[in-house]
Amino acid sequence: MISKCGVICASDCRAYQTECEGCNELSGEVSWAPYLGLRVCPIYSCVVQKGLQTCAGCGLAPCKIWFDTRNPEFSEQEFLADINSRLANLQKLP
Repeated sequence: MISKCGVICASDCRAYQTECEGCNELSGEVSWAPYLGLRVCPIYSCVVQKGLQTCAGCGLAPCKIWFDTRNPEFSEQEFLADINSRLANLQKLP
């Protein structure tokens, strides 16, 4: 299962099955969105509003929304590794 932004929930997300059932299953209402004062993940919302399946269909990833939703606990190196992992996951999609 791959999220709109390229996270493979089962292997890449520590909240999966503890705080979250998966981005797609929750229609973007992920556990961390309230920390941004939101109900739904902005990346999820963007992809849905554009009528796409994932960010791969947009061609702009990583965009400003990705940077705006950065996990504040990540170092710069961890954040860049996360972005690269998600982009690699998206590139594998048919």
